[in-house]
Amino acid sequence: MARARWGEPPGGFCDFSANINPLGPPAGAVAAAQAALAGIAHYPEPFARRLRAALARRHQVDESMVLVGNGAAEVLYLLLRLASGFRVALPEPGFAEYARAARAAGAELLPVAHDRTDPPPQLGRGDWWIICNPHNPTGHLFTPEQLLRAAERTEATLLIDEAFIDLTAAGEAGSVIARVPHRCNLVVVRSLTKFFALPGLRVGYAVAPRWMVAELDAARDPWSVNSLAQAAALAALSDEAYAARTRHWVAVERAYLAEQLASLPGFIVYPPSANFVLVRAPLPAHEIQRRLGPRGVLIRDCRSFAGLTEHHMRLAVRTRPENRRLIALLRSILEEEAP
Repeated sequence: MARARWGEPPGGFCDFSANINPLGPPAGAVAAAQAALAGIAHYPEPFARRLRAALARRHQVDESMVLVGNGAAEVLYLLLRLASGFRVALPEPGFAEYARAARAAGAELLPVAHDRTDPPPQLGRGDWWIICNPHNPTGHLFTPEQLLRAAERTEATLLIDEAFIDLTAAGEAGSVIARVPHRCNLVVVRSLTKFFALPGLRVGYAVAPRWMVAELDAARDPWSVNSLAQAAALAALSDEAYAARTRHWVAVERAYLAEQLASLPGFIVYPPSANFVLVRAPLPAHEIQRRLGPRGVLIRDCRSFAGLTEHHMRLAVRTRPENRRLIALLRSILEEEAP
């Protein structure tokens, strides 16, 4: 779409609109996917059993509590089938797939403030409440204690989307995944594509009560996660050096990008917690994108998020040279506007 509009810039596009690790996938994951090509004449392992076992060991839960899917989006759609005929409270602003999945399931949508921790009074047994932690696009981060108190105060199923939790300073310590076995109304969804830069392979999972996983596995395609994706995910999970390098890089570059954005006249920066920064700019985001596009830079215009305005944009944290380039271009756009 960007190429159709602006052509192919020298060096390609620098994409600040997608919150993917710019360090690229782990070398071992790429090698594992390439090796798995030899087996594409065969069906993938049903229900991604070896990957499921690895994730169960990683989170110290029983394998029967792990649901692996073709990206976190498929996992959301599967889980929300269980909300058919019930209410689903979802964060506003929030990820569009929450609403799409709830509608596809025939649920009633109940938008709530994204930073809310007091249960909506309309919710009861059978209803669902989705919380994104850290929240996309604002970066708001709840503590595990806040989320567990919320789960205790409602009869609804609390679904915590932790797609970006590995990219926060808290990391695994900020997750509530270890509490799922102890609470019948708690579900956690994770993505392996953001942290490990594998969006083209699509791998996500949930840790949920056993009955949920069993019911959904009985009514789904057992081969939805392909062989290459399974192999790459298994290799990525074992690369601790890559994980440590990513966490260090995110911490340094997140702080740098947020500081530089805050130095731009008229920019309001929301406190970031993961690998993206939400800002309110003095110019409409679509106007900024119009000027950045021909220069090979893409941003996320956030006017499609309910509750945000045409002046809001989300910027992924990228490498230092790329972040410097973005700041320089934004500064030049502001200077062009100066009287």
